[in-house]
Amino acid sequence: MPYRNLSVKLNLYRQTRGSIMNTPLPKVILHEHIEGSVTPETALVLAKKHNVSLPDDFLYPEGAYDKDAFPNGRYQYDETDFGAFVTAYDVVADLVRDADDYYLIMKDYLLRNAQQGMIYCEMITSAFHLCYQEDAQGKVLLNADKYHDFMDAIERAINEVKEEYGTETRLQACGVRHLSREHLDLSADFIAKNPRKMVTGFNIAGNEMAGEFEDFIYVHELIDNIPLPKSYHAGEIRGPESIRDALAFGAKRIGHGIAAIKDDELIEKLIRDNITLEVAPTSNRILVTEFEQTLDNHPLRRLYEKGVRLSVNTDDAGLFGTDVGKEYHIAATVFGFSRVELLDVTLCALEAAFVSDDIKHDMIMSTYDVFTDQDWQDLEIHAANLPDGALKTRLQSRVKNKP
Repeated sequence: MPYRNLSVKLNLYRQTRGSIMNTPLPKVILHEHIEGSVTPETALVLAKKHNVSLPDDFLYPEGAYDKDAFPNGRYQYDETDFGAFVTAYDVVADLVRDADDYYLIMKDYLLRNAQQGMIYCEMITSAFHLCYQEDAQGKVLLNADKYHDFMDAIERAINEVKEEYGTETRLQACGVRHLSREHLDLSADFIAKNPRKMVTGFNIAGNEMAGEFEDFIYVHELIDNIPLPKSYHAGEIRGPESIRDALAFGAKRIGHGIAAIKDDELIEKLIRDNITLEVAPTSNRILVTEFEQTLDNHPLRRLYEKGVRLSVNTDDAGLFGTDVGKEYHIAATVFGFSRVELLDVTLCALEAAFVSDDIKHDMIMSTYDVFTDQDWQDLEIHAANLPDGALKTRLQSRVKNKP
């Protein structure tokens, strides 16, 4: 079996994560890109396998970074330069070349995060990364045989982690908007013709400045006809109008969506329509230039207090050196989320999950089972002390409907 050192690496990881990993708090990830999940340690394994020479300055050397904060190594791109991030991402994505590679990176991500209490995950996949090729005339093709081989390997990893930890995982198909409208149309056509049971949602990702959602009418309508629920990236590096447009074309969740804080009417719509934002604090700190590499002005807490449904996510965990435990820890220590508020965040994520109703119900009930008597008391007191509004209503409803 390839990657025989995987279990050794994961045992080492168990020893280094400490209390964050051991917390009983159930956690959910709704937003992670599969190629972006590749850690530096895994990148080295893949580079050796494919005889790729990585740039000398691609990774920080041992001793040049905090091993406790980055237990799987650290990429050395300039975090103030978006172009440097894209270059690093492309180098890493190019290392993932065959079915065994996809098995490795999927299992590595799921295992590390399941050990930290992740009970549900949605991973974003792109047909263009999985099975892109060109014919002799340069025409772009998507190879269905290769796609199904890769997806079989990904699903094998999913099933193995579920067997060991009980973690449920589903996949989102994805179209990349900056590749061109033709490429996005081709991706949607391909997904429609090659259904997979594990693919339960569709995403439009990529550079948010490339095109408008109204340019992708063919894709919106095709995905509605499959049908797959939609989660569209919006409101990360563009303003609230991007979120409004995503909702107008059927998005049930919004990837990032942090620009909503700038539009009170939009916030009311998000609350009214039960739209969940997939917020990724570490990713936003690094990539959103207006934050200037700090979370001081990040709106996570303000959005939550207004009553918007939120989940906290890793986005590109390997590239950003993060994981589900770290993102929940950031929510607690940087933004002041209490334990019962984090339980509410987990429940909001589960309620928005693209998974069958029976499995969703079981996960929600298992999360409520984690509530202690003290948690219920804390939640009731906290809700009672909140000003009238959507958050108070939601938390009081949880208390009232206590299983």
